Amino acid sequence: MRFVAFSDTHDNVGAIRDLLDEIRKEKADFYIHAGDVISPFALREFAGIERLYIAFGNNDGDRQKLLEIALSNSWIAGEVVAVEGIAVYHGTSPEILEILVKEHDVVVTGHTHRAEVRKENSSLLINPGESSGYLTGKRTFAIFEDGDVSIVEF
Repeated sequence: MRFVAFSDTHDNVGAIRDLLDEIRKEKADFYIHAGDVISPFALREFAGIERLYIAFGNNDGDRQKLLEIALSNSWIAGEVVAVEGIAVYHGTSPEILEILVKEHDVVVTGHTHRAEVRKENSSLLINPGESSGYLTGKRTFAIFEDGDVSIVEF
């Protein structure tokens, strides 16, 4: 299984377009956005990406409109999204993460804007960092392939 995960795009349309240029080069089974798209106009930039799974973030505004856009593109969106043994959750609540790592082999999170890959019990916890570059000055995403994770700066 191969997927690309990214997070915290924060309405940075230029960064989103650069991200899309990069991830379109990757042959992925699906794509994960781990939250903080923010606005409907930013989510529309992802049109043409198939099999996109989106967790809502703490800064996402009009969630109803974001959900409508997701559904119109056959994407899955929600507070916590599960796909093929993977949970996608934007936040960092220890209680929620504890539940997710017990139930899933891989958990993809966002929110902190810091790229990180670590084992949590028997699960792999992946934070792809921020794609916007606003807080860290680095724009990153993660590639997962058969248990191996690479953090890519673009």
